[in-house]
Amino acid sequence: MGAITEYGKQLRHIRLDISELLGTMADKLGLSPAYLSSIETGTRTIPVDLTRKIISVYNLKDEEAEKLLKAEADTNQALTINLENASQEQIEATVLFAREIKNMTVQQLRKLHEDLRK
Repeated sequence: MGAITEYGKQLRHIRLDISELLGTMADKLGLSPAYLSSIETGTRTIPVDLTRKIISVYNLKDEEAEKLLKAEADTNQALTINLENASQEQIEATVLFAREIKNMTVQQLRKLHEDLRK
């Protein structure tokens, strides 16, 4: 990391479209302005659930939400999951999910997220 990422560009675009200061957005998202700035500039990784929180707090339309989710995936590129004590069924489900998630719609992802949080 270190160069402005696609995620940073999308995040800044959302913020500027509504004429919101970085500090105001940071407050709404529960982050410090410095931390949010470092995410925008690509010097910090994207925290887990930040994208979901942005989509919710800013009530993003599906098209905007998909752009942000794609930018997150493009920026992160890889995710490490510790499956050290997982059963074979858990490992297989994890691999299958990883392969299929890119084909899921925003609505499907939101529903899955809701179901998993229950």
